[in-house]
Amino acid sequence: MTITVRQWPAGLSATLATLLFPLAAHADLYIRSPTDIDQGVWELEYNGLSTIDPSPLKGGALSNTVEFAYGVTSWWRPELELDLEQAPGQDQSTGLQGFVWENTFRLTEPGEYWADLGFYWEYGHAIQSGVSDETMFGPLIQKNIGVTTHTLNLFFTKELGANQEIHGWDTSYAWQSRWNIYRLASPAVEIYGDAGQIDPFVKFPTQQVLAGPVVVGETLLGRLGKLKYEAGYLFGATAGSPAGAVRWKMEWEMRF
Repeated sequence: MTITVRQWPAGLSATLATLLFPLAAHADLYIRSPTDIDQGVWELEYNGLSTIDPSPLKGGALSNTVEFAYGVTSWWRPELELDLEQAPGQDQSTGLQGFVWENTFRLTEPGEYWADLGFYWEYGHAIQSGVSDETMFGPLIQKNIGVTTHTLNLFFTKELGANQEIHGWDTSYAWQSRWNIYRLASPAVEIYGDAGQIDPFVKFPTQQVLAGPVVVGETLLGRLGKLKYEAGYLFGATAGSPAGAVRWKMEWEMRF
């Protein structure tokens, strides 16, 4: 008899899914810009991610996050995120996994240097028993070239507390090249990767890498502010990745 993740104890299958596929278990597959901070603006954001793969260890992951943000200054935007997830191969419905306090800092003025620089830091608190908290931080780098914008995020993640399953530092990265040709819908290409622990790095074929086309746009709502949206399909580029993943994002900005 073949035993699948669906038949294993819930704790074991959740642990295995976390170890084998942490990248797509979270709806954090979106680009963070060092210049996207507006003082005095409130933001309501929804991010979603769904993985597609015949393997129950990779396909069927569903993640949704809802975020509330406010531009406290021209260089600092804190956010509160509610994290809802369903691990790959699980039958139960998506549930609240925890809360995340996010902070985006702009370090340079747009166009001041060869690239626009920023810094990101978050602290995630898990509400489930036996699951560790974690922290993630890293630089945000953005460069405009003609009608294109290129953005790199490089992050380091560490589990905290007594329930750590991975004791080292995990490294991940995200890249977007966007052609700003039409405000309502501009094409972009994105890459998301998780290289695993720093010492030692996981061999590239077993790393998790997703890449593919994305459409990015926004529309003005007059007195009701601005609506931003993104949607794309990402292809698995390594054996350690799912065959594909669909990601989407909607963000409403309003100055009260």
